[in-house]
Amino acid sequence: MQKTSSLKIDGQTLELAYDFNLIAEAEDAAGCNLLAALENLQDLTAMQLRGLLFAAIVSTPRLTLLEAGALIRVNTISVVTTALADAYNLTLPAPEPKPEPAAPAPESSPV
Repeated sequence: MQKTSSLKIDGQTLELAYDFNLIAEAEDAAGCNLLAALENLQDLTAMQLRGLLFAAIVSTPRLTLLEAGALIRVNTISVVTTALADAYNLTLPAPEPKPEPAAPAPESSPV
C-alpha cells in the first residue's frame, strides 16, 4: 500500500504520493523535467510546481493538469510545496540504523 500525505486546500483534502510512473506520465502532460524538480523543491518553475502537484494527486477522481494548477496561488504556494515535500519524503527509504559503537577493548597490563 502506497503511503500518502494530505493536502487540505479549497475545502477538499487531496491524497498525494509519488512513484516513478506517475512522474513519467505527468512529465509528458506538464512538458518539463519533474525528476530534476524533485531534487530542488525550493527552486521550482511554475510548470514544475504544477506538474509535481498533478503527478502527486492520487485522490479519485483525478484532477486534470489545469485543475491542479488552479489550486496553486500566491496564498497556497507554501501549503502546496510543504505537502509535496511530505509526499516525496514518504518515498525515501528509512535511514539505516547506525551501528552501536564498539566497546573499548580492555586494557592489558604490562608484563
